Amino acid sequence: MASESGLPTSNDISTSTSKSKSIQDIVSVVVDSVWQYVHVGAAAFLFYEDRLLCLYSLVGFASLCCGVLAASRSAGVVPVMGEELWRIAIPASAIISVTTSLGCRIAGWVSAKATCCLCILLPAAIVALTTVTIRNDKTARLRL
Repeated sequence: MASESGLPTSNDISTSTSKSKSIQDIVSVVVDSVWQYVHVGAAAFLFYEDRLLCLYSLVGFASLCCGVLAASRSAGVVPVMGEELWRIAIPASAIISVTTSLGCRIAGWVSAKATCCLCILLPAAIVALTTVTIRNDKTARLRL
C-alpha cells in the first residue's frame, strides 16, 4: 500500500525486495542444477558418437578405482582424504584416457586387436600412477 502522499511505504519495499530475492534464489537453484544435467547429456552424446572414448574413459575410471583400492590396502593410507589424489591422480588419469583415445583415432588404430592391447596397457599405467601418487601423499597418511 502507498502512503497518503503516494510514495511507497517501507512495507511495500520490503515485500517487493523479498519477492525478488526469492525469485533470484529459485533461478539460482535451477541454473545450478541445469548445468550439471547439460554436462551429463553432452558426455552421453559424446560417448555415443565416440565409443572408443567411452571405452577408454570407463577403463580409466575402473583403473583409478583399482589404484585407490590398492594404495589404501597396501600403504595404510586414506587416499580420498589426501590432496594428491584430487590434484594429481584424477586429472592425470583423465588426461591419459582421453589422449590415448585421441591418439588411437589419429593413428587409425580402431581395430579390436589394437583396442584390446591398449586396454591392457592403459590400466597398468593408471593403477601405477595412482598408487605411487597416493603412497607419496603426506596428508593422506596424517589423517589415518
